[in-house]
Amino acid sequence: MGLFSRTGEPLIGIDISASGIKLIELAGSRGGYELKSMAIVPLPRDAIVENTVIDSMAVSQGLLDAIEIARPSTRKAAIAVSGNAVIIKTVTMPTATEFELEAQIEFEADQHVPYDIDDVYLDFEILGEVPDSPDEMEVVLAACKREVVDDYQLVLSEAGIEAKCVDCAVFALENALETTQVSSKGLSEGDEPIDDEAAAAVALVNIGANLVNINIMINGQMTFVRDQFYGGQNLTEEIQKEHGISYQAAEDMKTERFSEISPEALERFYVGLTSELVRSLDFYAANHAEHPVQKLLLTGGSALIPDIANELEQRLGIESEVINPFVNINASSKKFDMDYLNRIGPSMMVPIGLALRGFDR
Repeated sequence: MGLFSRTGEPLIGIDISASGIKLIELAGSRGGYELKSMAIVPLPRDAIVENTVIDSMAVSQGLLDAIEIARPSTRKAAIAVSGNAVIIKTVTMPTATEFELEAQIEFEADQHVPYDIDDVYLDFEILGEVPDSPDEMEVVLAACKREVVDDYQLVLSEAGIEAKCVDCAVFALENALETTQVSSKGLSEGDEPIDDEAAAAVALVNIGANLVNINIMINGQMTFVRDQFYGGQNLTEEIQKEHGISYQAAEDMKTERFSEISPEALERFYVGLTSELVRSLDFYAANHAEHPVQKLLLTGGSALIPDIANELEQRLGIESEVINPFVNINASSKKFDMDYLNRIGPSMMVPIGLALRGFDR
């Protein structure tokens, strides 16, 4: 199965994560996209652990519930993979056509993928010519353990859903960014383009329940990607310890009574989060010191934590902004609660990016 498959047919985007299942269906509309259907279904704790399906029955039931709520027009889906099972590398290769590259790609991947090549699904995307070197091109290699993809396909099929496209979460985020009010070049609409020498890097940071997806782009092109296991569940656990309450009570406090959370619990969460982000930013800077990250674009369920952009901006010294993909997606106010959409928008970037794969040609 290809990780960048172009289908040219309508797809629903389904994001299966530790916190739950998010489903999005989009339609093309004049000058953009329209929200057709949507569902968010929570999953029991530990149904998904480090992006591995542990409780397949719970996940299949969650998918059935999402289909029942959204009632999408198709059962064909795009899903995302991330975490340790996914390897993404940008490599330089001699210029070739896509057809010619297919014959070489397994040999090239064998040099970069730390698993037996027969145990992974593999795909590639040609980024373009290497500047000042027309005989070479940059290629993104993506590989994912077969067992991970196969487990997701199994729970999908049990819910009557066919996986037509498997994407990487960091690429789905980048795809969704094109529908927002902020461009991946860090420009607002109407700003002048940045030339390559002056280009600044923008980091798209998706903070989920237990995983942070980081995609750093220069002039809109992916330069660095990384997944780290940290997220909103860490805050829930800090609340649980500090307040001496159950995990579910801590989760309820986080989502419904945030002002009651102990400052000590919040501080420990932010110390951990900033430590993880600094580690990734340092990895990036070691090879791209000439293009420092000048802006963080925050998404994911944990981007809904009150004041998170200000906290990270102060702690990292980097301008930070929570982005909402529904700003530039049309939605019927008769069918959807617009306040609710705008409130949860940052958490829907991955399924939106996946749904957009149905428009690829």
